[in-house]
Amino acid sequence: MCRAWHVCVVLLWAAGSAGAQSGGGVRVVGCEHFAFLRPSMSEGLGGPALEALKSWDGEKGATIAPNGDYLQIDPNNSVIYRIRDGVVRVLAGDGTRGGRDGPADQAQFDFGCGAYSDADIACDASGAIYVSEQLVGRLRRIERRDDGTWHVSTVAGGGERMPRKGEWIDARQMKQGCTSRFAVTPDGAVYFASHGGVYEIRNGRATCVVDVNDLKKALGDRTPLADWHVGGSHITPDGMFYWMPGGGPNILRLNTKTGAIERFAGTGKTEQYLDGPTLLESSFHTVLICYNRDASVMYTCGGDESIPRRIAGGRVMALHRDGTFRPSEKGLTWQTDRRWKNMGAVQCLDEQGRLYIFTGDYSWGGWVVRFTFAKED
Repeated sequence: MCRAWHVCVVLLWAAGSAGAQSGGGVRVVGCEHFAFLRPSMSEGLGGPALEALKSWDGEKGATIAPNGDYLQIDPNNSVIYRIRDGVVRVLAGDGTRGGRDGPADQAQFDFGCGAYSDADIACDASGAIYVSEQLVGRLRRIERRDDGTWHVSTVAGGGERMPRKGEWIDARQMKQGCTSRFAVTPDGAVYFASHGGVYEIRNGRATCVVDVNDLKKALGDRTPLADWHVGGSHITPDGMFYWMPGGGPNILRLNTKTGAIERFAGTGKTEQYLDGPTLLESSFHTVLICYNRDASVMYTCGGDESIPRRIAGGRVMALHRDGTFRPSEKGLTWQTDRRWKNMGAVQCLDEQGRLYIFTGDYSWGGWVVRFTFAKED
């Protein structure tokens, strides 16, 4: 605990002296311990957020609800935590791996296990919560009823087929009702990408928006299309759907209104921490990604890339120890590398632009920290 506190304080102190030389547009002005301690209790423990425990695995999804609650998936314990007013409580799940719908405290989730326990969580404007279970291919929804109780239902998955392009079917007929990462519109429509294409789920019905042939025609046969393991998806208010399939090396974009598809960022081949002069001259590898509302700002970090990187203004820049973002240099050694390493995995951004990061399985031991940014002078 002391180590992580010390690291946050050092970064905050260094950020205070950061100048405008980075060209990244913002600098870190705050880094604070937000929730959880070392993940040493297998069954988890709620209570005060700064003292709560969870399982070791934390890269699997978090979000901020419309009312400001922080929601975190705990895949090993098969529960979803809610942090409100500095207190951690179990929102849904009875702690048993399974697929049971019903009252939230009796419901069961199956987030897989180990490296393949990928899952994601997001909210619509009404506060309904959507959760993906990638391995079993289900999409679940958690809603608060008029009597104040929370209830879990299955939205998609459990079937034997996938819809063809232009065909609408019952979403629960889908063999794959969701992948590990997905996007939710304010009115509750869900979009996700998979090997077969990009799918939309709306009002209990599902369709294929663009199929694999459309994607290959626009992006090339060698472009990986699936979003099954790591990465992140988002849809903007004007209908631009972004996704990072398979952890990179690209970020792809679909205009859901026009059907136009393009590679938004990435060189087409994996190269870690390649911060090029343009988005299409940069590359990514096994990262998580989160977005602000209009996708004008994105952050990546997670898996094989443990340095936070900021995507904004047509550039990709890495977080350095002085609190600024600037392109990574080539030929760095451990003595000369001043980037901020071993941060774990980005989780989400809130409406104030603050970034939440899980500190990782290999670094600080399970904390969630929150970064605050300010524009450079």
